Amino acid sequence: MAANAAAQSGHPGSFKTWEARLPLLLTYVLLSIGAIVMIMPFVWMVSTSVKPDREIFGDTIRWIPNELDLQNYSDAFEQTNMPRIFANTVLVTAVAVFSQVLLGSMAGYVFARLQFRGKTLIFFALLTTMMVPFEVLIIPVFLLIRAFPLAGGNDILGQGGTGLINTLGGVMFPNFVSVFGVFLFRQFYLGFPKEIEEAAIVDGCSRIGVYWRILIPNSKPVMGTMALFAFLWSWNDFLWPLVVVKEDSLKTIQLGLSVFDQEQGTAWAELMAASVMAVVPVIFLYIFLQRFLVSGGITSGIKG
Repeated sequence: MAANAAAQSGHPGSFKTWEARLPLLLTYVLLSIGAIVMIMPFVWMVSTSVKPDREIFGDTIRWIPNELDLQNYSDAFEQTNMPRIFANTVLVTAVAVFSQVLLGSMAGYVFARLQFRGKTLIFFALLTTMMVPFEVLIIPVFLLIRAFPLAGGNDILGQGGTGLINTLGGVMFPNFVSVFGVFLFRQFYLGFPKEIEEAAIVDGCSRIGVYWRILIPNSKPVMGTMALFAFLWSWNDFLWPLVVVKEDSLKTIQLGLSVFDQEQGTAWAELMAASVMAVVPVIFLYIFLQRFLVSGGITSGIKG
């Protein structure tokens, strides 16, 4: 009887335990479903990249091809001139990552720590520009780089030539700095203890020294976050390079993929193969920087 009583008394407790775990279980189920939905396009892309055309356009959907056609990767590599467009994209992206991290951190430090007239007004004016779609700014930015002084045959006043049009410098120009980066670094620096900076200044360190020797070494989480965002923006950019670049030798990866959209139709197998080659660096970088993305997002968004 004592055992029965213990079992009966333990039953409500176990029920309460399951009742408490049910929301967490439902959360995991929903997240798993969402993960499957998100990964399905990537799996289909990889599957299509190794299929022969007859299986791509068949009557039935085949996730696992009956026959592997790795020639698609070779054809995609040759038709897009992958080494050239890959080198162009790496150069443009590397400059964008370096400049956005450096200039964003410098501007963020200015808005977080230095006091000057109109600082708040200027900062909020910058934030309002984040609500303007880049498509609206394409024409003004295009006119700006066309009138860039002493470039492309232009004189000191930006007249007489083409400026930075049809150059990699023109592709890089809009990605040198972003308002989002300034905001991200400012929020991070606002949460950084002032006492450490004040102690360094008392010991004779200048403002520049405080920035380089104290803030930069302690800004790895937010720098990793900003580097990842800048990499994604530049690596996946299609519209701006399409507007500013005309020569095949200056195209980036996203423009190179458009070579498979032909008059006779889209070469899906080669397009998917080239897309796999374009997305692999992004995946590896995300795996490497995801911890910075999480920690940087948390530490930079606490204080307003």
